[in-house]
Amino acid sequence: MQLDILRLRRVVAAASLVTATGLALAGCATGTAPASLSTPTASAALSTPAATGSAVSTPASDVPSGAFDAAVGLIVERLDTAPQVAASKLFSGQPVTDPAREQVVLDTAAAAAQQAGADPEYVRSVFTDQIAASKQVQQSLLDQWAAASAAAPTSAPDLATEVRPILDRISTELVPALAAVQQYRSDPGCAGALAASLAAVTPSTPEVAAALPAATAHLCS
Repeated sequence: MQLDILRLRRVVAAASLVTATGLALAGCATGTAPASLSTPTASAALSTPAATGSAVSTPASDVPSGAFDAAVGLIVERLDTAPQVAASKLFSGQPVTDPAREQVVLDTAAAAAQQAGADPEYVRSVFTDQIAASKQVQQSLLDQWAAASAAAPTSAPDLATEVRPILDRISTELVPALAAVQQYRSDPGCAGALAASLAAVTPSTPEVAAALPAATAHLCS
């Protein structure tokens, strides 16, 4: 009797071993991976940008250092005459806007652009900005003088004989300066180069400084 019980126990143990082995082999056949290989940490590490090798590239710039210095210097010099223009109009009563004169300035600049090999539309747009910026300074000063928030000038230069010759000379020099930078207007580094040139100038008044963004609005497209 004891011998039969011992034989029965051996049969049960053997059967259990066969069952366990079969389950293990089935797991290998189905490709089931151990839990330790499919942890969230391992999956996240494989999906990071560093693992994919992706990189953010910065567009190259062809704008040389100081490319806009000449143009910006002339723009500031031109805008520095706006307080004189405002003073002249204060005494003469002439309005800030002078459509006939503005058209002459734009047409003359466009004609000079063709002779200088510059894009007439580019030059016209920049000169349009010069006119708008100058009028901004003039109107700001005239408003301050009218409100007595700033001391009004006691004298003024003659607009036709003293100020406009200066403006005409600057315009003559500005056109070739624009021809030299027009190739960079769509360059990725245009805005940065322009900002560097603006940082190097010193406007004559706060009103002129405030109008500089308008005066340089179309130097870069």
